[in-house]
Amino acid sequence: MSEEFTVDAPDARIHGVDTPGAEPPVLFLNGGFATRRSWRHVLARLGGTHRTVTFDARGRGRSGTPADWSLRAMIDDVDRMIEARGLDLPILVGWSHGATIAVCCAAEYPDLVGGLVLVDGAYPVSVLDEQGGRRVRERFLSPGPVTRVRAFLGGSARVPPREAAEVVIGTDEVNGGLEADLAALSCPTAFVVGRGEHSGAIGPQAHALRAAAAGAAARNDQLTLFGTTSSAHGRVLTRDAGLVASAIADVARRSIRRPDR
Repeated sequence: MSEEFTVDAPDARIHGVDTPGAEPPVLFLNGGFATRRSWRHVLARLGGTHRTVTFDARGRGRSGTPADWSLRAMIDDVDRMIEARGLDLPILVGWSHGATIAVCCAAEYPDLVGGLVLVDGAYPVSVLDEQGGRRVRERFLSPGPVTRVRAFLGGSARVPPREAAEVVIGTDEVNGGLEADLAALSCPTAFVVGRGEHSGAIGPQAHALRAAAAGAAARNDQLTLFGTTSSAHGRVLTRDAGLVASAIADVARRSIRRPDR
């Protein structure tokens, strides 16, 4: 039976759900403005084959509103989650912003992570120049009525507009420096690469994201391009839940066979 739990960070209480199943455990990292509910279709496809842990990141869903919205704080929250739930070499499955956090965690804590599944994210390239950063800030500082209503109802993150813009810009900046981290990964890693519309990238920029993923795979034999999807970025976890579940199964098999385990 699934267990709801909370983990205390210094400035927020993080809410999650732990569902029993086989090892290795799977820890899901959400998109930047999503909640743990984003994974429900993937969880259904997994069908209870693995222990799974989902949680609402700080300021999202049922988790508390923090003082610190930084990427650093979110990485530390993943470390807290692994320790608090006693997860032994979990597979980190990250979508979009969550994929970036997954790579950062594996680079910083290689002995704690058993594998990675990177879903349409963590591409080692930056797509925002100075003008692009200004456009992001303008978009978040002038949200439309639908965005405001969804936030009020808890359907999206309660991130203040200024901090929300910096999440997007900061993630893009970190992505631009991920090449070395991806090359150094020692755990089995699978990219699920999107070929549809991607937030913040169109035309040649979108092509550059895919090319960067292929380049990363060519430099590290632990990293594979597991599959591709033509779904738009925001629909991958619903329309291609089966593909994501298959990538998790593949990384789990490779993780179990690792000689250092």
